[in-house]
Amino acid sequence: MFGRKKSAPKKIQLHLVSPTKYDWSNVASSIVRGCYTSYDKAKAIYIWLAENIKYDTSYSIHDADTAYEKNKGVCQAYCELFYRIGSAAGLDVRIITGHGRGRENNKKVIEDHCWIVVNKDPYPPKPSPFPEAIIYEEGEEEAANIQITKGLTRSNAILIEPTWGAGVVENGKFIKSNHDMSWFDVDPCWMIFTHFPKNQLDQMLGQYALSTNDYKLLPYLHPSYEEYGFEGPDLLSYFIQTGNCDFPKVYPNFGEFIEFVDIPITSKLQQNATYNISLIKKKDCHVAIVNEKDFLLDDAPSTQWRCERQVWTINFAARRKGKFSLSIRDKNNNTMYSSVLEYKV
Repeated sequence: MFGRKKSAPKKIQLHLVSPTKYDWSNVASSIVRGCYTSYDKAKAIYIWLAENIKYDTSYSIHDADTAYEKNKGVCQAYCELFYRIGSAAGLDVRIITGHGRGRENNKKVIEDHCWIVVNKDPYPPKPSPFPEAIIYEEGEEEAANIQITKGLTRSNAILIEPTWGAGVVENGKFIKSNHDMSWFDVDPCWMIFTHFPKNQLDQMLGQYALSTNDYKLLPYLHPSYEEYGFEGPDLLSYFIQTGNCDFPKVYPNFGEFIEFVDIPITSKLQQNATYNISLIKKKDCHVAIVNEKDFLLDDAPSTQWRCERQVWTINFAARRKGKFSLSIRDKNNNTMYSSVLEYKV
């Protein structure tokens, strides 16, 4: 009796990096000149990419060579460039693959994505036993991923998002960022709100690693929110323990002015219910609550704001349905109020 013929093992590609025709050593040396630590080298490469590479809105450039020649590419091209330059500069670099989640028209958009991890261990990196373009049998990829990732934690790894650090795409057009460092050396507790790696160990959350379903329930939170006083580990723990997946809309780029002490953690406020907002002014500015026609200014003659030990607090009731926001105005440079925190009533 003949047994069933065994089929040949399925072949897969692991962390494939496109072939290159360049010797990247000269490019790397010019970018990291004057940098002596892994951290400083990685930072210099991140800044160089943000300043020199645009996002390819035609979605056709995926490899490092073409991106370098055309000065543009998609996320894979950004990561391959980082890999090529970083490796030539002596960094232990790896490309992480998974899903990235941004916001578009107030909806969470989840897409295939990749980003970077750099080992900042001061010792020379050990050569990976897995060549970049080798073909593996099915089942070997997971083992290879675990071997490469093992031992990387928040203390010795730098998580980097070079694509989003360069800018954003809005209505089909790339808008370059202005030295956005919020996507360099991202705390894993912030990264998980927007990036979900295929390999669970790449979350770098240890025993607190999330499942796919947990990730999908998380709100979209930007690492720049840390400037407002939000703590990534505390927020992540809160959302996991409570099952709440709601958060108010926060506008970045105003963290230099205020730091939140207490806010309602929800996107919707109940009409006529009483809430509390407390904050610290880090720079000279005015703050105001805007609820449609209501405008509660901090220096109005009959203000409801009070200040005690540098903490500004207001207890308020949202009287009108519609938009509710906390806004600020820079006393020195601007006569307009800008929304920082926004709710719906």
